Amino acid sequence: MSHFHRAPAVLDAAQKWRDRCLTADGSVLSKNRLWTLENLKQLERYYVDRPDLGEGRFLDKLEQQLVPVTSEGKQLAAEVLWILYLGMSETAMKGITKRLHIKRIWSWSSEQAPEGPPELQLLATGIANPGAGYHANKWREFAFAIELARDFKLLAIAERHRLLSEPWAFASWLDSLKSSSGRQFRHFVLALLFPAQFERIVTDQDKRKVLSNILPRVGLDPSRINYKDRSEVDQMLLELRGRLEQEYDVRPLDYYLDPLRSLWRDGGSGPDGVEPGWYQSQFGQQTVWALTAGGGARLWPEFESDRYVAIHAPELGDLRSYESREALHAELVASTGIANPVMNSLAAWQFGHEIQVGDHVLIKKGRSLILGHGVVTSDYEYDDARPEYSHVRNVEWKRAGPWRLPEGQFITGKMLTNVSPYVRWLKTVFDLMDNNAQSPDPLEQEAPILEQALKDVFLSKDEFVRILDALGRKKNVILEGAPGVGKTFVARWLAWVWMGEKSNQRIETVQFHQSYGYEDFVQGWRPSAGGGFTLQDGVFHRFCRNAGADPQNRYVFIIDEINRGNLSRIFGELMMLIESDKRGPEFAIPLTYSRSLDERFHVPENVYILGMMNTADRSLAMVDYALRRRFSFSRLLPAFGSEGFTDFLEEQGVPEEVVGRIVSRMTELNRTIAEDTRNLGPGFEIGHSYFVPSQEDENPDVAWYERVVREEIEPLLQEYWFDRPELVHDQIARLLA
Repeated sequence: MSHFHRAPAVLDAAQKWRDRCLTADGSVLSKNRLWTLENLKQLERYYVDRPDLGEGRFLDKLEQQLVPVTSEGKQLAAEVLWILYLGMSETAMKGITKRLHIKRIWSWSSEQAPEGPPELQLLATGIANPGAGYHANKWREFAFAIELARDFKLLAIAERHRLLSEPWAFASWLDSLKSSSGRQFRHFVLALLFPAQFERIVTDQDKRKVLSNILPRVGLDPSRINYKDRSEVDQMLLELRGRLEQEYDVRPLDYYLDPLRSLWRDGGSGPDGVEPGWYQSQFGQQTVWALTAGGGARLWPEFESDRYVAIHAPELGDLRSYESREALHAELVASTGIANPVMNSLAAWQFGHEIQVGDHVLIKKGRSLILGHGVVTSDYEYDDARPEYSHVRNVEWKRAGPWRLPEGQFITGKMLTNVSPYVRWLKTVFDLMDNNAQSPDPLEQEAPILEQALKDVFLSKDEFVRILDALGRKKNVILEGAPGVGKTFVARWLAWVWMGEKSNQRIETVQFHQSYGYEDFVQGWRPSAGGGFTLQDGVFHRFCRNAGADPQNRYVFIIDEINRGNLSRIFGELMMLIESDKRGPEFAIPLTYSRSLDERFHVPENVYILGMMNTADRSLAMVDYALRRRFSFSRLLPAFGSEGFTDFLEEQGVPEEVVGRIVSRMTELNRTIAEDTRNLGPGFEIGHSYFVPSQEDENPDVAWYERVVREEIEPLLQEYWFDRPELVHDQIARLLA
C-alpha cells in the first residue's frame, strides 16, 4: 500500500461513500436517501446535458442550473462535490473553502448542511494535489462524477459487488466510460477506493514522468509502455514500487516522498526542491510547530525571557482532562456558543496532547514575520494561577529574530500549525535564520508578478488576463462594480503587471468629481504668484509628456470615480486622441489653449488608461456614449463565493464559523439586492472589501463581524432602502442572527 501518513481518515471516508452511496442509495453526510438513480438522472438532465459554458464562477452557474432540481437532488449535488474534494490536499484547496462550498450547495435545498459529520471536517486533509487543471475543469469533473455513479447504478447488483471487489476490473470498467478520458477524478476514485493497488498520483503527466525517470534504474524500457492504456500504467507503477521497496528494504514507499520523489522530480533535488534528507538532518523525527504569541505578538518578550510558550483557552481548564478531541470540541461549543470552533479545538488538542518534548517551535507575528525558534523541553502544564494564557510548555530558545518572510512564503494566521509537511517553506525559514538575513525585496522574487497579483486579487487567472488583454487591445479600460469589490486594489495590480514591475514611478492617479475640469486635466490658465495668469499643463498633459520621453516603457494613468466628472468637458478634444488607433505624433492636434496651430499635442502609444466606476452611486450621470465607445468595460463582482477570498480569511485568522457567516449571509443579502430590480439590482451588490481585516484587527472574530455589519453595512443599506426601514431592519437581523 502506498504510504501517506494523513490518509487513514480520508480512506475510511471513501469506504463509507462506497458502501453507503455506490453500493446503496444513502448519503455520506446525512441519513437521507440521496444517491438514487432518480436523483442522479435529475443532475444529468439539468446539469450534464445542459452545460453552461458562459462566463461566471462554477458555483454561481451551478446554482442556476439546479433551480428545477428537487431538494434531494441539490443535496446530492453537494455530496458529489464532497467526493470531488475528498482527495484534494490542503495545498490544493483549504478545508474551510471546501466545507463552505459544500454547505452552500446544500443550503439551496432550503436546509442547513449537517455540522457534525467527521467526513465534512476531514476535508482539510486529502491525499494529493491535482494542480490547477482540476480547478479549471471542475465542471467537467463534476459531470464525470455524476455519470460514473449513474452508470454504476445501472449495473446489476451482483456486477457492482464484483467490480468493487476486483480493483483492476473496476479500473477497466471506469476507463470504458466515454467521459473518463482526461478526467483526473478517475485517478482520485481509484486511489481512494483501492489504495493498495493505485497510487495517489492524480495526473497522467506525473505517472508518465515517474515511469520515464525510474524504470531505467531497474533495467526496464519506459518507451515500451502504452501510456494511453491507463490501467497498464497503473499496473507498472505498482510493480515498480514493489521492486523499489525490495531495493531500499523499506515498506511502504511513496512516489511523492523520499527516497522515491528525488528520483523523478525536481531534478533529483528531493521533495519541494529540497535536497533529500534535509528535514531529517535538521529535526530528526520531531515535529515543527508555528505558534502565535498573543495579538500583535505582545507576549513574545515574555516568552523569550521566561523560556516558555502558551495558548489562551480559558473555557477549557486542564487540557489533560479531555480523552478525545471530540470531547474537547463539544466543551468549547457549550462554553463559547460558537457552533463549530474547529480551528480552536484543534489547536487546544494539539497543544495539550500532540506536541512532544524535543519538538521545534517557531513564534510568528502576523503572516510575514518569524520572531524566534526554540525546542520544547517540558510536557504540557496547566497553570490556573495565570490570569491569561494558562496552558504552558517550557522552551529552550535557540535564536531570536525577527526575520521577514519572502512574499509568496507567508504563513497561515492560525493560532497553532503543524508546519512539518511544508518542507520547502521550512527550508526557506531556516536559511533566513542561518544567514541572519532579512527577506529579499518582493520585486526580486522568482515568482512572476502575475502570480503575485493572483495571490492578492480575488480573480481567476482567466478573468485577470482577460482584463489585461482588453487593456492591450483598447488601451483604455473601465473597471465597474458595486462598492467594496476592490476596484482600486485590482487597478493597481493591473498596472503593475502591465508594466512588468511593482513600482509607482510610471503610474499617476486622479479622482474625478463634479468640479473637475479640462484645466485640471489637460491645460488651462492659472493665477501666477506675481499677478496675472499663466498657461499651465494639467496632470494628464504632463503625464503624456513624461511617457513620450520614455517610449520603451508602459505608463498607466488611473482615474478613480471616472463617471463623477463631466467627461466631455474634462477630456475635450482628447476624446479622439485617447482612441487606440489615434495614438502617436501623426494624430497630434492643437489643444483649446494652444497659442498657434503648430503647437500640437498627442497621446503616446505607451499610455494606458484605467478608470473605475461605482455602479451604486445614484448621483452619477450616464457615462458619455462617446466615451463608452473608446473604453472596454470589465465588471468586478463580489468575491464572497471565490476560493481565494475564503482562503484569505482563513489565513488572516478569521474563525471558520465567522467565515461561513460572511460567505453565506452576504451572498444571501446580495441576492436580495440583485433581485430588487425596481430600486436596486446587481450593480448595487455589496463587495467583499468590507470584510477584509485591517492591520488593526488583531482578533477578527464574531464581534469584529458584527461591528462591520453595524458600522458599515447597515448605513449602506439605509441609503439603499431609505424608504423601507423595515426591510433594512430585517436584513440586518438576518446578518446578525
